[in-house]
Amino acid sequence: MKKYINVSKSTIFKLRIVNQEEIVDYILNNPGKTENQIMEDIYGYYRWYSRESNKKYADCLRRAMGKDLIGRVKAKTNFGRRYIYFVK
Repeated sequence: MKKYINVSKSTIFKLRIVNQEEIVDYILNNPGKTENQIMEDIYGYYRWYSRESNKKYADCLRRAMGKDLIGRVKAKTNFGRRYIYFVK
Protein backbone atom coordinates (compact mmCIF):
# COMPACT_ATOMS: atom_id res chain seq x y z
CA MET A 1 0.00 0.00 0.00
CA LYS A 2 2.98 2.33 0.40
CA LYS A 3 3.15 2.92 -3.35
CA TYR A 4 -0.12 4.87 -3.13
CA ILE A 5 1.01 7.34 -0.45
CA ASN A 6 2.22 10.79 -1.53
CA VAL A 7 4.45 12.73 0.81
CA SER A 8 4.44 16.47 0.38
CA LYS A 9 7.87 18.09 0.80
CA SER A 10 6.39 21.20 2.40
CA THR A 11 4.52 19.37 5.16
CA ILE A 12 5.13 16.56 7.58
CA PHE A 13 1.78 14.90 6.89
CA LYS A 14 1.29 12.05 4.46
CA LEU A 15 -1.49 12.74 1.98
CA ARG A 16 -3.46 9.73 0.77
CA ILE A 17 -4.69 9.49 -2.77
CA VAL A 18 -8.10 7.87 -3.08
CA ASN A 19 -7.77 5.88 -6.30
CA GLN A 20 -9.24 2.85 -7.95
CA GLU A 21 -5.94 1.01 -8.39
CA GLU A 22 -5.40 0.91 -4.64
CA ILE A 23 -8.92 -0.40 -4.00
CA VAL A 24 -8.61 -3.08 -6.70
CA ASP A 25 -5.19 -4.12 -5.36
CA TYR A 26 -6.59 -4.37 -1.83
CA ILE A 27 -9.64 -6.43 -2.88
CA LEU A 28 -7.44 -8.72 -4.97
CA ASN A 29 -5.32 -9.48 -1.88
CA ASN A 30 -8.26 -9.47 0.59
CA PRO A 31 -11.39 -10.82 -1.13
CA GLY A 32 -14.80 -10.82 0.50
CA LYS A 33 -14.63 -7.49 2.32
CA THR A 34 -17.46 -5.00 2.79
CA GLU A 35 -17.25 -1.32 1.87
CA ASN A 36 -16.69 -0.32 5.49
CA GLN A 37 -13.89 -2.86 5.94
CA ILE A 38 -12.19 -1.69 2.75
CA MET A 39 -12.24 1.98 3.77
CA GLU A 40 -11.10 1.23 7.33
CA ASP A 41 -8.19 -0.96 6.23
CA ILE A 42 -6.93 1.20 3.35
CA TYR A 43 -7.57 4.75 4.50
CA GLY A 44 -8.24 4.44 8.21
CA TYR A 45 -11.65 6.00 7.56
CA TYR A 46 -14.24 4.89 10.10
CA ARG A 47 -17.58 5.76 8.58
CA TRP A 48 -19.61 5.82 11.79
CA TYR A 49 -17.11 7.81 13.87
CA SER A 50 -15.70 10.31 11.38
CA ARG A 51 -16.82 13.86 10.77
CA GLU A 52 -15.41 13.60 7.27
CA SER A 53 -17.75 12.87 4.37
CA ASN A 54 -17.90 9.36 2.88
CA LYS A 55 -18.49 10.76 -0.61
CA LYS A 56 -14.96 10.61 -2.04
CA TYR A 57 -14.45 7.03 -0.84
CA ALA A 58 -17.84 5.79 -2.03
CA ASP A 59 -17.53 7.57 -5.39
CA CYS A 60 -14.13 5.99 -6.04
CA LEU A 61 -15.53 2.54 -5.25
CA ARG A 62 -18.54 3.13 -7.53
CA ARG A 63 -16.30 4.35 -10.38
CA ALA A 64 -14.28 1.13 -10.14
CA MET A 65 -17.54 -0.81 -10.34
CA GLY A 66 -18.63 1.29 -13.33
CA LYS A 67 -15.40 0.44 -15.14
CA ASP A 68 -16.07 -3.24 -14.41
CA LEU A 69 -12.86 -3.62 -12.39
CA ILE A 70 -14.71 -4.89 -9.32
CA GLY A 71 -18.12 -6.34 -8.60
CA ARG A 72 -20.28 -6.94 -5.56
CA VAL A 73 -22.77 -9.50 -4.37
CA LYS A 74 -25.33 -9.29 -1.61
CA ALA A 75 -24.50 -11.65 1.23
CA LYS A 76 -26.32 -12.43 4.43
CA THR A 77 -24.13 -11.90 7.50
CA ASN A 78 -24.69 -11.77 11.25
CA PHE A 79 -25.25 -8.02 10.88
CA GLY A 80 -27.90 -8.31 8.18
CA ARG A 81 -27.44 -8.12 4.44
CA ARG A 82 -24.15 -6.62 3.24
CA TYR A 83 -22.44 -6.19 -0.10
CA ILE A 84 -19.23 -8.16 -0.49
CA TYR A 85 -16.76 -6.88 -3.11
CA PHE A 86 -14.59 -8.97 -5.45
CA VAL A 87 -12.26 -8.40 -8.40
CA LYS A 88 -13.65 -9.42 -11.79
